[in-house]
Amino acid sequence: MKSEQEDILWTNRVIQGDTEAFGLLVKKYKDMVFTLALRMVQQREEAEEIAQDVFLKIFKALPKFKQKAKFSTWMYRIAYNECISRLRKKKNAEVSIENIPGNTARSLANEEEDWQDDEMRSRMLHNALKRLSDEDQGLVHLYYFDDLPVEEMAHVTGLSVSNVKIKLFRIRKKLFEVLVPVKDALQI
Repeated sequence: MKSEQEDILWTNRVIQGDTEAFGLLVKKYKDMVFTLALRMVQQREEAEEIAQDVFLKIFKALPKFKQKAKFSTWMYRIAYNECISRLRKKKNAEVSIENIPGNTARSLANEEEDWQDDEMRSRMLHNALKRLSDEDQGLVHLYYFDDLPVEEMAHVTGLSVSNVKIKLFRIRKKLFEVLVPVKDALQI
């Protein structure tokens, strides 16, 4: 049975009171929801809590699901919005690259050979991503880590397709502006 048809069958069964069908939906999508949450909040325990909250919200909202979009897209939107909401609540102050220990241009210049190291590049990219707004971080995760097409990202975020494309372009530009000076500092 095709995945979308299977989802429709299971969602209809849940609406009719079949809780076992909801268990099948949870089993099918738990890893996807948890992975999105973990990538966005970067804390395992919080990601697990978010995943639980997302499935509770889905269960409560399922009778309102109009099947205009795929179930997975609708569910992804709920998960994405829950992550953004948690990040907003948690955010105390903007993180700047200068406030991250060991990542000033001066200390990075002392580690010139580390630029070639995958771990160092990964850390630098992670720190650059932290400088983005919660929404921008979410878009990066959806597009680059979850490989969602722009059209599906538009459904998940509530943005238009053109707006998603514009935001991705601007995000890439911001990341470039942050990462290139750091890379250049390493070559001094």
